[in-house]
Amino acid sequence: MTAGRRPPSTRLLGGRYELLSLLATGGMGQVWRARDVVLRRPVAAKVLRSEYTGDATFVARFRAEAQHSALLTHRNIAALFDYGEGVADDGEPLAYLVMELVEGESLAQLLEREGRLTVARTLEVLRQTAAGLAAAHDAGLVHRDVKPGNVLVGTDGTVKITDFGIAWSAASAPLTQTGQVVGTAHYLSPEQAAGSKAGPASDVYALGMIGYECLAGRRAFDGENSVQIALRQLREVPDPLPADVPAQVRALIDRALLKDPAERFPDGAAFRDAVDDIRAGRPLPPVAPRGDTRAFAATAFPAASAGASAPAPRPARRRLVAPLAALLIGAGLGVAALQVWGDAPVGPGTGTTEAPETVVLAASDHLGRPVADVAAELTAAGLGVDLVGAESSAVPADHVLDLGPVGTLTRGSVVTVTYAIAPPDPEPVPAPDPAPVVPAPAPVVPLPVDPGPVPDGEQDQGDDDSDDGADDEPPGNPGGNGNGNAGGNGNAGGNGNAGGNGNGSGNGNAGGNGNGAANGRGRGLSRAT
Repeated sequence: MTAGRRPPSTRLLGGRYELLSLLATGGMGQVWRARDVVLRRPVAAKVLRSEYTGDATFVARFRAEAQHSALLTHRNIAALFDYGEGVADDGEPLAYLVMELVEGESLAQLLEREGRLTVARTLEVLRQTAAGLAAAHDAGLVHRDVKPGNVLVGTDGTVKITDFGIAWSAASAPLTQTGQVVGTAHYLSPEQAAGSKAGPASDVYALGMIGYECLAGRRAFDGENSVQIALRQLREVPDPLPADVPAQVRALIDRALLKDPAERFPDGAAFRDAVDDIRAGRPLPPVAPRGDTRAFAATAFPAASAGASAPAPRPARRRLVAPLAALLIGAGLGVAALQVWGDAPVGPGTGTTEAPETVVLAASDHLGRPVADVAAELTAAGLGVDLVGAESSAVPADHVLDLGPVGTLTRGSVVTVTYAIAPPDPEPVPAPDPAPVVPAPAPVVPLPVDPGPVPDGEQDQGDDDSDDGADDEPPGNPGGNGNGNAGGNGNAGGNGNAGGNGNGSGNGNAGGNGNGAANGRGRGLSRAT
């Protein structure tokens, strides 16, 4: 048996609890079927792994689980009986807690065996789990790792939540660093994936993920590693549930899985009441619209805004800081929690490989690769990861642009990984306004010009005032004739231009005047000879 997986050197914990058979194992310890020799009843004993008992932080976390569980008394929460610390027979420090033994299986095992649950059975599991969470939330406790492995289904149908090992209490000092991500990737809320503090609505999101898995027969999000899955929690919306799921049940799950925690059911009690409404045929209470439910994801992680109808302008660089190494360790981040009916198999090969004290990092090995893959490899090598997004088209979106420091690094060093964010689509260039239509100018009709006084020997067009008293020549008479009075008549053949003034010249008696007109009143001049 690998180091850290061997049973305690003593088979009787605290002189009272006899270890019988191993039920489950995980990153933090082992769970045993045991017997309380004083009260003569079966119990479950959770024993902290020997390599962690010398670490004050691990022991404090383990002790906090006992303290948290001791606050809760509810039929849908596995009861805590005892907690102890001591020294094993081989001299190693020992820490353990003793809890109610649930005869049955975990929901994870049930789903693995049956694949998909009926709507009625799913609602029953969700209702009881929500009731247990309601009691925890009412006590000021957030579980932070709600998942099928931590939901126990008894042979009598009773559902119980277990493993408050990474729970957060408003009354307790935090055991995790600021910004640390805590939870299991498949059921991790977007706000936890972004490194924000978990709240009751975070447990609601995880319960919605459980409901989705029960109804669809598969997880909402999967991926090659925990980092990819966590990123999908931030960026994507699950596929629709199967068509045979009633609309009200779809609405229940959809609301629980909204990205913005303010849009979800606020806590376990509200989720429980919603299940009761569905069972009674009552409509779900409406939620006041609060805008695009993807707004939280777009803020927490730039790529989350992909597909939004009206994405807000993005700055050139966005930073998401989170110790992603924790995402790669099964049941919890940083320190993995252990469920009573664990998912982890018993036996060799189930532990994490010890990372070397130094790590050699070459930039050329990672540039241009998917950021999730690179982050997973770095964290598996014992390095911290600081993800920084930068708008660039040099590599595909979500691929590595740069990383550093490089070379020989000490285990635990933080590497900044810069990845590409697709630049926003350019603003469309508006079409130029059409040139204004200028109407054609109206034709200019020249006004007649007053020639002024007529000099002696000349007469203006118009009435013929000659001594013979002849009437005016009619207008428009081309080749107009001029009449003059100087003791005789003279003819003046004048020429006229159509539509204008005409000049006529001819011979006549002295003092004779001549008029010429062409298609209008014209003017004829004659010179006496």
